[in-house]
Amino acid sequence: MNPLLFIVFIFIALLLVAIAIIEVHVKPAIKHVILGLVTMIFGLMVGSLLAEPLSKLPGIFGQYLPISVSVFLGAVGLVFYKKLIPIVDDSSKNISRLFNSVISQPLMGGQQKSKNFDSVVVDSSVLIDRRVVDIAKAGFLPQVLLVPRFVIKEIQNIADSKENDRREKGHRGLDSINDLKKIKQKTFEITTEEFKDIPEVDHKLIALAKKKNASLLTTDFNLNKVATSEGISVLNINELAQSMRPDLLPGQELIVKVIHHGKDKTQGVGYLEDGTMIVIEQGGNSLNKQLRVRITRALQTTAGKMYFAKVLND
Repeated sequence: MNPLLFIVFIFIALLLVAIAIIEVHVKPAIKHVILGLVTMIFGLMVGSLLAEPLSKLPGIFGQYLPISVSVFLGAVGLVFYKKLIPIVDDSSKNISRLFNSVISQPLMGGQQKSKNFDSVVVDSSVLIDRRVVDIAKAGFLPQVLLVPRFVIKEIQNIADSKENDRREKGHRGLDSINDLKKIKQKTFEITTEEFKDIPEVDHKLIALAKKKNASLLTTDFNLNKVATSEGISVLNINELAQSMRPDLLPGQELIVKVIHHGKDKTQGVGYLEDGTMIVIEQGGNSLNKQLRVRITRALQTTAGKMYFAKVLND
């Protein structure tokens, strides 16, 4: 193969890669200048390929035609790109979308449920729960947190309740908002979207998540189900807590305090620090005592895993 032709082929391959990178990362004005120069250089290189056969023409043609054709093709490349600018602008948007969709794929497998991971709508149940503050403090919520104004009103109404329990929940929710403001700072936003034609708060949250193309952060089981059926990506803190619980294996030994009886009075029930339930056979007579037990089997329930264990003689 002609060395110059081989160089042209390499140049074309590098050109395609460069165009893809430029379309995604470079501002439009600079992009057009760069791509215009590239197409002009490509035209000059094509002209140089024709220079050798043209130089063999007799007389004045062989002397001036090669350089004239190279300059002409360089100009043609530049003019051709100017004609294609509208098409390039449209295609660059598609390339950018493709590039962004590729780099935003989840790294741990799993299906991508939401088109946008940049923002999360926060439910009142999450703010009252308070665990979201620790999660955000640990840096596991890099997205923008959107707290709707109607959710704040709901929590304020709870805080103004005459019932002590409800009033305490409301105060916890308001404290969570203030803490998240300090932790998230620039990635915390109170949105004023009201959706006055929608009476229920849960439906407002779903409508807001759809409008913002955002995920929904909640601990509400029913809201989780409805939002999922609407195609909204749901971040459920309860599901996160369940997935973070350690798996106990049959034969593993541990010490558990018996809190109350099981369904059978001969059974005792204890809990680990993360809330995992341990049903202890023949542990019903040891209320408020700590027992050394051995795990025998596990049972998966809708609330998570529960374990069965036997008391060790020692």
